[in-house]
Amino acid sequence: MHTTAFAALLLALTPGPLPPAQAPAADFAELDAYIAARLEATAVPGAAWAVVHADGTAHEAYRGEDGDGEPVTGSTPFLWGSVAKPVTATAVMTLVEDGRIDLDEPARTYLPDFTLADPDHADQVTVRHLLEQTSGIPEGSGVTDHFDADADADPYGRALADLADTAPTTEPGTGFEYASANYLVLGALVQAVADMPYEEYLREAVLDPLGMDTAVADAAAAAEVPDGHAYAFGRPVAIDAPFDPTGPSYGYLGGTAADLAAFAAANLSGGAGVLTPESQALMQTPAASMNERVDYGLGWKLDDRNADLGTTTVWHTGGAPGYSAAVILLPDLDLGVVLAQNAYGFFQDGALVETALGAARVAAGATTGADPSAPATDWTYPAMLVSIALLLTFAVAVVVQSLRRIRKGAPAAGRRWRVWTGMAVWTAVGLAVAYVGLVAVPALAPSRVLLVLMAPDVGWGMYALAGAALVVVAVRLWLGAVRLRRTESA
Repeated sequence: MHTTAFAALLLALTPGPLPPAQAPAADFAELDAYIAARLEATAVPGAAWAVVHADGTAHEAYRGEDGDGEPVTGSTPFLWGSVAKPVTATAVMTLVEDGRIDLDEPARTYLPDFTLADPDHADQVTVRHLLEQTSGIPEGSGVTDHFDADADADPYGRALADLADTAPTTEPGTGFEYASANYLVLGALVQAVADMPYEEYLREAVLDPLGMDTAVADAAAAAEVPDGHAYAFGRPVAIDAPFDPTGPSYGYLGGTAADLAAFAAANLSGGAGVLTPESQALMQTPAASMNERVDYGLGWKLDDRNADLGTTTVWHTGGAPGYSAAVILLPDLDLGVVLAQNAYGFFQDGALVETALGAARVAAGATTGADPSAPATDWTYPAMLVSIALLLTFAVAVVVQSLRRIRKGAPAAGRRWRVWTGMAVWTAVGLAVAYVGLVAVPALAPSRVLLVLMAPDVGWGMYALAGAALVVVAVRLWLGAVRLRRTESA
């Protein structure tokens, strides 16, 4: 009996599993000031953010106005862009836990309509490959960001049919390429396995259980999202917030800061999530290398940028037309920061992401090592705008000068071959510039539509430059023809 009592005493005094270390008590005033300074520096009109632990939200704040001129509040919805990807990965994992999906089964086992330009390649693409973005499907396939889809049609079916013409770039499982089409396919796969629309299963299995009651996952909810903002010449301009019916699986999910905070808290160790700790750990384990610093798990990015704080960083950011968002988790500190901003631009992406990553460090009681009020120093964007302006000015000058020569009576050609050579050179250069403006630069964006939505000044500037180049070609050919005709009549 005494032995039993002594054993019981030892058991009571033996420590159990240690919980994650807690981050130092955050100075939320300092965090709010940091984010406010970053919003000023990046010209973001409005934002909402929150700090979370596994047991819930510790702090939530808002600043500025939405695209309709109303103050940003706790009920203001945002689009989250690619933050949709870890949410979709969570939905997939619920089906894995239910035994309805095997990560290492070919995707075609569950989705027979999935194929690529190389059907044998498509047969080898597994669910895991899609989640970790090693399927070989390239970005820019043209199957995402369709805003004209008929709500009564089958948007996933149309997207899969379009994807069938896409040529893969690498063998499955051999190389990482970030492509939203991977997660569009996963949305279609979830829809097929669950035998219900993707957004309905998402609400049933993920959003509702996590208390994400105001999440934007369908066209009706998206219609209530205020205008967002793009950047034109460095300043925010209001734009409509478009919606792709297949988008909730890869980039057009959304909601309030509270919705985003609920998802973040659920993905910290001990959080009230919808997955087992084993599934959560698998999602947050590196599976593919994005670059020398960042790895990709199953829907999450992972790196050691905050190793000095004693934690890995699990995160994802996203941009949609008019909006950007981020979920930054510091799991070893039981800390997460979410940030939603109502502005996005291709050339401003780095600065917007840096706001969220820096906020996580400040929330952890650290410093960022940079002045939050300092403007972005990437000169690519202004250099491109200046180049477009100079080339347009040159094109107008050439056209005006050429028309004056034609009007005044261009002289006959002294040597015909020189005129022909000049016409050929002007044509070659003009067509090359037009190709860059109409094809090469738009190809750098996921779609032409996104180019003008996410970089309207550069997008329309390139189209104007292409048009001006074609006008220059036409006028120079006209001038050459006039000179040759006068040579013949001389």
